[in-house]
Amino acid sequence: MIPAAGRAAIAGGVLALALGLLTACGPDPAGSGGLVGRLTGTSDVEGLPGGYAIGRGGLAILPIAVMDAPFWQLTGGEPLADPREWATLGVTLSQADVSELGGTVSPIDEDGDFRIIAPSGEYAICYWQQRIGGGVSGCSDLELPREGELAAFWGEAGFHIAVKE
Repeated sequence: MIPAAGRAAIAGGVLALALGLLTACGPDPAGSGGLVGRLTGTSDVEGLPGGYAIGRGGLAILPIAVMDAPFWQLTGGEPLADPREWATLGVTLSQADVSELGGTVSPIDEDGDFRIIAPSGEYAICYWQQRIGGGVSGCSDLELPREGELAAFWGEAGFHIAVKE
């Protein structure tokens, strides 16, 4: 028979092992609250590399309806009705502005990875290149699905984001 102290030690070890396995075998990032993606650099210039991860900065996730007027009034930018023209948009947008517009913020880690947590629907996604808040380096419209992965790109043609296929 194993003494009570020994049984407690074994039970603790089994519990630690079980928790470790649950953590290691947990849901994949796309299924654990939000959509995951990576920001990569692109180049239209022959001979320059593309496809490299761009780390740091962040994304502002804004309900698409704010692009009708509130976004432009708040940022002082010249209204652009065609979302394709937003790719190279340069305006100042603070975290407080994002909150006021009903949006959220997603940081981009050093490896270019990010997670967007927002209900499915249509959004304007704006890219802060070096730090969250301050100057935006382009925006893109996107229909966010309930699940999946995203791919974001930034280069000479501006900022673009899409659902990964």
